[in-house]
Amino acid sequence: MNAYIEKESLRSLISQRNDERYDECLRMLKRNLTLNFSFSKAEALADPAIQNWVKELTFGSIAPKPNWDSTYPDPEKELSLDGITIDKLCAVYLLDDESPQPLAKAMLVSYCGHELDTLSKLYVRTDVQEFDDQLTPASIGSWKNIGTYTAPCTDILIADRYILSEKRLLSRNLYPIINVLTNQTRGKHINIVIVVERNSIHVDIDLESVSDTIKSNVEENMGVEPNVTFLLCAPHQGEQLFHDRLILTNYRAITSGDSFNYFNPDGKVRTGGFGITITSLAKKFSYVQEQVINTYCSKLQNEVRYAIAQGDKQSNFLTFR
Repeated sequence: MNAYIEKESLRSLISQRNDERYDECLRMLKRNLTLNFSFSKAEALADPAIQNWVKELTFGSIAPKPNWDSTYPDPEKELSLDGITIDKLCAVYLLDDESPQPLAKAMLVSYCGHELDTLSKLYVRTDVQEFDDQLTPASIGSWKNIGTYTAPCTDILIADRYILSEKRLLSRNLYPIINVLTNQTRGKHINIVIVVERNSIHVDIDLESVSDTIKSNVEENMGVEPNVTFLLCAPHQGEQLFHDRLILTNYRAITSGDSFNYFNPDGKVRTGGFGITITSLAKKFSYVQEQVINTYCSKLQNEVRYAIAQGDKQSNFLTFR
């Protein structure tokens, strides 16, 4: 995962070294993120505070190799042009701004004085600074209870061949899953893509009605109606795409061996699966980072041409014809 850092923002981060979160966030910068500074190495060495910080950062056997004078992306502009790449979409930005950018409500974009707040959101569990956690259906109790594990997002991709297999399960599973994933995002259109096997959709389920319900729920939750797309895959594509169930956002991946239809209409657990794993995309050398981001999205993009896309057809993870 990339971190883009401007000079005054780095100064601000250094000034927070007495904060109890500082040491863990420094370790994260050192071990987990690719650092891209918007200023030159010469500028860094000319500033005593930054020079000492760079020495601290690069000391030891695990020493990152920062990129200096990096071309700085403008995620706000690139999103508006529908031209942002996945690596920039899933990056963290520490900017010199004195006030929040609009995009800060949908991505991890910091402004001066809030660097540790932003970096800490890369942890799945901030209480113990963990990048992943495993939850059983019993420990979840309800999908709304995973809210503390989420992060802002511009995009949600749900790949589960059976998520639309029973109409009666939508109110306890698909709808609350989407509601909880959008609870940290405000004022930005979120792109929601639901990937299913078309033969597994129950005859009583009307996709337009499901889309309308999702849009109404999300608009009530975050103030803006989302884009909703259904990607309907043929049965022969299923083995390629649904071996594990996956939910992907800008900074999180949620995987499950069983369908995400965990709960019956009465709220009782219905799955026989072991549960879910929630992983931060900042976890380096993980299955999620290596396989989900680098492989799955490419595989899914290749399958788009054989599938039926229905709805708004908007996504920063995928391109629809």
